[in-house]
Amino acid sequence: MNSPKTTVSAAGQRSTAYYETWTLDTYDLWVLGFINTFGWRCGTKKHLLPAFRASVRPNHMDIGVGTGYYLKHVDFPGSLTLCDLSRSALEMARSRSGRDDVQLIHCDITQELPTDEKYQSISMFYLLHCLPGPITNKTAVIHRVTSNLTTDGILAGATILGRGVKDGWVGKLWRRHVNRRGHLDNNDDDAESFISALNDNFEHVETEIVGAVLIFKAQRPKAVGMS
Repeated sequence: MNSPKTTVSAAGQRSTAYYETWTLDTYDLWVLGFINTFGWRCGTKKHLLPAFRASVRPNHMDIGVGTGYYLKHVDFPGSLTLCDLSRSALEMARSRSGRDDVQLIHCDITQELPTDEKYQSISMFYLLHCLPGPITNKTAVIHRVTSNLTTDGILAGATILGRGVKDGWVGKLWRRHVNRRGHLDNNDDDAESFISALNDNFEHVETEIVGAVLIFKAQRPKAVGMS
């Protein structure tokens, strides 16, 4: 087994507690099941899992691995790298991937990635809304990861929005709870800021808002293409 590389700063620490082992055991049922369906109105199996599957290329990195739900339901055609600030999440995701050749990177995504490797695809599903604001800190992540993509690379993900969407009562109550606890920091997150950052950094961008969730897929990073 590979030992995780470690570069951790204080930034982003407050959301990590959400992914301790006791939470990981119930995350799939509660968040990916009930909350996604009735709170954010964006079903995991109907919308998010297909978007994840469509983004995977032979050399793939998943950032913000959660419980490894997507890894369990996708067959990866090549190498797989997992990146997260939570060691518990990394270990569970590695186990659920069903592979013993996974590379683990224990790091803070608000800092530079501690690797120069180029990936054909990078995914970040339900990551950006967990990062501390302002929103420019989150869009900076989109720019930063382009240096780890190949010239034809894909960045795909989904994030829960806080502005410009209408929550039902379940969504409103849960948003208030998780923002108060510091698990999410998305009250000021709007689709326009994320879409603008994607267009600034990629040649081709596809986005869709489903309920309160922005799903995106961006291809051919501009900075890589100009190098």
